[in-house]
Formats: sequence, structure tokens, C-alpha cells
Amino acid sequence: MNFNASLNLIIAFTLSFFLTGCSTYEMISNKNPLPECPSSPNCKRVAIEIEHDSSSVFNAFEEVLKEMNAETITSVQTEHRIDAVFKIPIFGFKDDVAIIINADGISSQVFIRSASREGYWDVWVNGIRVNRLIKNVKNNLSN
Repeated sequence: MNFNASLNLIIAFTLSFFLTGCSTYEMISNKNPLPECPSSPNCKRVAIEIEHDSSSVFNAFEEVLKEMNAETITSVQTEHRIDAVFKIPIFGFKDDVAIIINADGISSQVFIRSASREGYWDVWVNGIRVNRLIKNVKNNLSN
């Protein structure tokens, strides 16, 4: 890959971060059961509430992960847990995504963690992915 193509890729990721990184969703204060992110900027971990039952939310996350071309998706519906792996095009790095969904009456508590397996910097890829996941799941549930 030449320098201009690399620069264009970095610019595209940066613009995507600023355009999607400001998306809003309701954060919840419950303890997130997923591991904390390291001090490096290649990880994003959130806890949110979605106003739908846990089964619908679980199915929506599975569908959106497929639409986002996750390389592998492992679901354990009885535990309301989904693990996925994304392979970054061109470079081949792998990112792990973990999602846990807890029922909370008519809404669901959702815990998401997206992290790079290696390296220090990810050009905001994991943060963008988490924001897209949430946005697409909410769109899927509202249809």
C-alpha cells in the first residue's frame, strides 16, 4: 500500500470517529462484568440500557454483527453472551468483541467491550465499532 492510500485510510477513520463518536446513548451505572480496558487507546468498553426485552436485543446484536461482517460469532443464548472476532482489512489484525445482555424488566442492560488483540493504537476503530453496533441495533429494534 502506498503512502497516499494509507493517509486516506487514516483520514477516513478519523472522520468516521468524529461523525459517529459523538453519538449519544444512555449510559448505565451498573457494574460492567467485562474486563476493564488497558491504558492503551485500542479498546472501548460501555454499559448501556436499551428499551427492549433481552431476547430481542440478543437477536438484534447477532444480526448486526453478521451485517458488519464479523469473522466469527459465538453465541450462548442461555448466558446472554455473544463473542465475535473482526479481522481488520489490509493489515489483518484481529479485534475481539464481547457483549453481555442482562434482562431488567422491559428493558435490557447491555455491556460491550471491543479491543484489539495486539498493538497500542487502533485509530479509533474499536470506539467506532461500538458506536455503530449500538446505532444499528437500535435501528434494527425500531423497525
